[in-house]
Amino acid sequence: MPENITIKTMNNLKLLLASWGLSTEPIIQTFEKMVGKPRNKINLAIINEAIKGEIGDHRWFTEELQHLANTIGGNLEFIDLQSHDLDYIKKRIDANDAVYCFGGNTDYLANTFAKTGFDKLLPQILQQKVWVGSSAGSCVLCHKEPAWAQQTIYQEQPEAERFMEIMPIVFLPHLHGFFEFDRAEVIEASKLTSLPVYAMSDKSALKIEDINHPVLIGEDYLVARNSAIEQ
Repeated sequence: MPENITIKTMNNLKLLLASWGLSTEPIIQTFEKMVGKPRNKINLAIINEAIKGEIGDHRWFTEELQHLANTIGGNLEFIDLQSHDLDYIKKRIDANDAVYCFGGNTDYLANTFAKTGFDKLLPQILQQKVWVGSSAGSCVLCHKEPAWAQQTIYQEQPEAERFMEIMPIVFLPHLHGFFEFDRAEVIEASKLTSLPVYAMSDKSALKIEDINHPVLIGEDYLVARNSAIEQ
């Protein structure tokens, strides 16, 4: 993982961290404003490595991809981090307006960033392009969730030591969704970290332009710190 990424060096960020991508009209409108273009003219570079670490039915991916195709009118270009060198990846991302990083297994995604060297390129990309994270694509930019939360809520075993740690928060996607976790689990997770825990439903997202002041968008979310719900 990149050792040289610090909060002080990351300026001019445009992050939209969501549980399920561009799921609602308020999130889509926020995205349009961040990019500075209407949705029918936005071109997206898509990263979907996280799905390679998932087993079972991937229908959720096809449903989200179809929603994205129906929402965004510009190009949807898949960028394979494991098949191309960093120069090629950078050129293809530069040619698009924003990066859309799909969900799946966050540990696998974080390890892929490290193994391919994409983690070294990431700070530059984040200061030049809008980044839309969907589930794992959001989590990977934050701090890794406590092992208890990964094993109990998401029923996964840890395979990565840490995530990119761009945002000084823990991001828990799919509140009240597929994994059926709620207030009690969010409070428990907050006991195991000194960072604020943002538990987001599929109808909510975080807009981040100031790294210390995330803006909540949508509805149905919980923010916890030190065993207490703050929002």
